[in-house]
Amino acid sequence: MSAVPENESPIAPLSSQVQSMQYRVRQDSGGVSRAQALLQSVWHRLSSWHQKRESRRVLRDLTDAELIDIGVTRADARREASKSFFWD
Repeated sequence: MSAVPENESPIAPLSSQVQSMQYRVRQDSGGVSRAQALLQSVWHRLSSWHQKRESRRVLRDLTDAELIDIGVTRADARREASKSFFWD
């Protein structure tokens, strides 16, 4: 006695499914690299914004003596620190 009823078609062999899956992976490999490039671009942009925000926060917290050492006035530091984090 068989577990598969006689009026139903048998399941396709595993090897044919594996071959088609391998083909699909090769087809999609170009899309993966574009997605990775996009994610890298977004990551670099976010990292840049974060670095600017942190730099402006440090500039804001410098003392008057430290600002004089780097040649920046308090007004310049305040103006720079008030910029949005994504401002160039």
